[in-house]
Amino acid sequence: MANITRRSNKDGSASYRVKVSAGVGADGRYIYRSATFTPPPKLSARKEAKAVQEFADDFERRVQEGLFVANDLTVDGLAERWMKTYCEKQLKPHTVSDYQKMLPRVSAAIGHIKLANLRPGHIQEFYNQLAQPGIREDGKYKARSAFITAFPKGTRLALLHAANVSQRTLTEAMCGRNVSKRSAEKIAAAAGWAFTKAFTCTSADTLSARSQRHYHLMLSSMFSTAVRWQLMDSNPCERVTPPKLDETDVEFLDEGQIASLLEALPDASTQLSVIVQLALFTGARRGEICGLRWADIDLDAGVMAINRNLSFIAHKGPVFDLPKTKKSRRCIKLSDDCIALLKDYKQWQMRERLKVGTYWQREVTIEGGKRVRNDLLFTKPDGKPFDPNKVSSWFPVFLREHGLPPCRFHSLRHSNAALLIAAHVPVTTVAGRLGHAQTSTTVNIYAAAIRSSDAAAADALGNVFERIKQRQEIG
Repeated sequence: MANITRRSNKDGSASYRVKVSAGVGADGRYIYRSATFTPPPKLSARKEAKAVQEFADDFERRVQEGLFVANDLTVDGLAERWMKTYCEKQLKPHTVSDYQKMLPRVSAAIGHIKLANLRPGHIQEFYNQLAQPGIREDGKYKARSAFITAFPKGTRLALLHAANVSQRTLTEAMCGRNVSKRSAEKIAAAAGWAFTKAFTCTSADTLSARSQRHYHLMLSSMFSTAVRWQLMDSNPCERVTPPKLDETDVEFLDEGQIASLLEALPDASTQLSVIVQLALFTGARRGEICGLRWADIDLDAGVMAINRNLSFIAHKGPVFDLPKTKKSRRCIKLSDDCIALLKDYKQWQMRERLKVGTYWQREVTIEGGKRVRNDLLFTKPDGKPFDPNKVSSWFPVFLREHGLPPCRFHSLRHSNAALLIAAHVPVTTVAGRLGHAQTSTTVNIYAAAIRSSDAAAADALGNVFERIKQRQEIG
């Protein structure tokens, strides 16, 4: 039962201190919560007593149900509890890593606000900030030609020491390649040039619509969890307008561009070449390909099983986990060309492993912490798991160096799907090979390719009927 103590204020009014028990702590001591209630002025003694008792009863109920903690808990406090209690135990490692990267921006904007004071307007204002120019800190910058000309080779040593950047970073900048904003600022300052005259931004300094939407999804998940924990009465994200997601066409290579890519692949390393070809042959995701084991492939039957995904997490290194969804665990029938590719690659890998000898890592920890014999398809020279991020960073550079149209590595997955749809493969089959949880996902992503394929089918059907009509007229 609540303990109520009356206090007289200097202005003659009264306030009441309400104290209730919140159980016993880990150290065996009783925990108490207290709150102060000031009744509205000009109440009769009876009405004032009733108001105080109602407040005390409600306060005791909230303490017992765990709601009172929200009065003191800030968004930062909730985020910390949410990450440790929910995310790290329930979500995939790469998702946790992504959230950890996003939280500092949330903390800077609304982290100090108590949950009891958080309003939808705070969330909406944060979304507005995400759309502002200059919000990104990882933009890419390219040195202007006048700046490069001003520092020819042989004169850059002093600039290198003054800028305090690596030799590689300065070389990249002076070759006209992209560097980070921080590196570009250091180089420009060391040279005594105005930043905008020395470098130009080659990527948008705003967050993409997709990145903005990710913040909304993360906050919505966090506050929904707080509601389930009874730390909040409702989720404020449900009463805001989320960042609009732009409708962009899926990026993929056509048959001619794929042929040019395959012709250029002999210039790539053996592993990267095979990874690219597997993406084209199977439509598998980057992490799924890098996580393959030979135990997942039956070359005689021509079948490949997707059982895991490989991610590279900062400060943790390579992490194996289950694929994106249950449907992502799938078997893919391999073409004869793909089987021949894998047989040749297996022989190459065995020769490379013999060169390393005892330095080869004989076991690897896969999903679930299970230690197995190291039969990974793609590894570092010593047998350690391959970093999937290397594929994503290498691929656009390789395309540029060979005069191929720019695209992301993930576009190879889209290219595979587009080719299947163009060949009139049923959408259900395409969805199964891609590992989509629902066929509707495939339809939504590849709507344009499906319409194009359907139009081609309609034209072909029209040609058939035209020939029929011609025969009827002749007859």
